[in-house]
Amino acid sequence: MEAVLEYWPSLARGLLVTVWVAFCTISGAALGALVLGPLRLSKSPAVRISSMLFIEIIRGPSALVWLFWVFYVLPLMPWVPRLSPVMASIIVLSLLGAAYGAEIVRGGIEAVHRGQTDACHALGLNKIQSLTKVVLPQALSQIVPAFGSLARDMVRWTSIVSFVGVQDVLYVANNVRSQTFETATVFCLLAALYWILCLVCAAAFQAIERALPLNRALRAARLRVQIAPGADSPAGVAP
Repeated sequence: MEAVLEYWPSLARGLLVTVWVAFCTISGAALGALVLGPLRLSKSPAVRISSMLFIEIIRGPSALVWLFWVFYVLPLMPWVPRLSPVMASIIVLSLLGAAYGAEIVRGGIEAVHRGQTDACHALGLNKIQSLTKVVLPQALSQIVPAFGSLARDMVRWTSIVSFVGVQDVLYVANNVRSQTFETATVFCLLAALYWILCLVCAAAFQAIERALPLNRALRAARLRVQIAPGADSPAGVAP
């Protein structure tokens, strides 16, 4: 164990790289999902089918296959620039997260009552205004918890970036293992670090969920009911 702790500064730098890749990946996936999700519900058959095909194509191969393709194969084409390992990893994982998150966004939007959209049309709001100002804010209460679960998976997905040379915590841990031969200790420490990162990610999304306007309004309504006069009276009459 002492031999492993000597490499703690290197492990800390690798952990920072993992955190950075995870943050950029989750942010990119969230933005992509908010675009792809509504496109899946478009009234235009061409847009709807195109977005569905794009999602299924991205979700088909494994993340590692996409990562190898983007990092090793695409640069062989003369007009495609060679990406850095970190940039290629962020792009691939963001697209994968967006493809999975799009279905979460679609389900959240469909959970909002159709009458909300009809009311928006009656008020003269266009489709984009209806989505961004009325439908999506209500759907977020359904989207955020499910996307939080996906985000924890995406934190674990970052472990594949070491295969293209990103010096993340797994890359550094493998180097430490090869130099100290403390395989069990190194991988137990690595598992603990990923577990902590997942807990932090879960706590962040729980905070976002509590901060949503609709959830705040629901908590305030429950609080008013609890403190209303006579709420604790058996007959419902104030003493």
